[in-house]
Amino acid sequence: MFYIEVPKESRIYVFAIGQRYDSFQKSGGTEVGEPVITRPGYGPNGETVLFDSEDAVNLYNFKHDLPGEYFPPKPEEKPKASFPSGKFSGLMFGDYYWYDQWHADQIGPTEPTTVEGQQGFWFRRIYFTYDLAFSEKLTTRFRLEANSNGRFAGGNLDPYVKDAFLKWTYAGRHQFTLGIQPSLTFDWLEIYWGLRHIEKTPADLYKIDSSRDFGITFSGPFAIDGLKYAVQYGNESGTGSEPGGTRILRFEGRYERNPGIALEAFYSNSQEPDDQDRTTAQGFAGYRNKVVRLGAQYLRQERESAGPGVAAQGIDIWSGFVVWDVRPEKFDLFARMDSVEGDLDGDETGLPGAATIDYLLLSPDAPFTTWIVGGEWYLTPSVRLGPNVELVKYDHDPDPVDFPGQDETRLYRFTFFWTF
Repeated sequence: MFYIEVPKESRIYVFAIGQRYDSFQKSGGTEVGEPVITRPGYGPNGETVLFDSEDAVNLYNFKHDLPGEYFPPKPEEKPKASFPSGKFSGLMFGDYYWYDQWHADQIGPTEPTTVEGQQGFWFRRIYFTYDLAFSEKLTTRFRLEANSNGRFAGGNLDPYVKDAFLKWTYAGRHQFTLGIQPSLTFDWLEIYWGLRHIEKTPADLYKIDSSRDFGITFSGPFAIDGLKYAVQYGNESGTGSEPGGTRILRFEGRYERNPGIALEAFYSNSQEPDDQDRTTAQGFAGYRNKVVRLGAQYLRQERESAGPGVAAQGIDIWSGFVVWDVRPEKFDLFARMDSVEGDLDGDETGLPGAATIDYLLLSPDAPFTTWIVGGEWYLTPSVRLGPNVELVKYDHDPDPVDFPGQDETRLYRFTFFWTF
């Protein structure tokens, strides 16, 4: 404990911090330091008393038989952010895979690659991101992505621009975004699912919409806590530039509590060349707490016909999942089921474009159900490893003439994921 009083020129300097007293002495009584508690007329003969701290006040009071004082703790001041400020970050994930069973013997007549039996390593995604804050309300993001071929043909991992947008926060928490940015179709749902490195969300995986679009978005909260809206107008160009003539409007409304329930309603309409317009509607309901996250989704897409005499194509997707954090940020288990079916003027079909789904190459000739089951071990919160299996069971043989009995796709993977 340190305490000393220094009378000087109708003032009394009271120190409880030795370093402050030492500086005062070395300066010849001119440097007191900050902060200082000043009390005019508080001395025994009406002197002004200057205290170097709250402790000095109570020590002085004790010495002079004055009552002790309580000083409530002061709120901790947050350091003011300096602008502009930026940071680099990254993400990588891939698998050691074994394609145990496939619905055909080769990819196609002009692609003799045999998928069944293939195994090896691949990177499914690599992100390198730079985020810059011009101010508290104005930010930008630039992200590069590279990935493996996805069609079991090898080749280099070529980078391309994934994100390039400017975001302005205004009127409280409302936001305006301009540039290449995530699509509203499943941007929020992908975060809720939380296992993008295991598999994409249904609308992304089954090519209902692109994960990115070039356009503008308005989003923000409603008056009710937890209720939010988003409206997006874009080119439907993915990560590319203006394709010429294509436009899409996306609308999303959602309510979420954490922990608690989550609800989402989504609708989009795209104006396609040759009047092949598409409308998409989906609904989602979920619940989460500290250890369990579950959800169920229904999606319907209508694709207008390409011309007279050609029927419109419909696609129905039902999906449900559960994620159990057995030991949060240590170990988790998950399971998901997707049911996918198309209809062409009332006739049952498969999923159009299923053969172009990277890392799976499914058949478009029959409805199917996808099962995804696995678990993960966290080396750290940013590094995960885990086995999983993706099983696709067709309602009937996709090609009963050439490949009878091959009505199943089975892919085993050991997935690795890390961020920095």
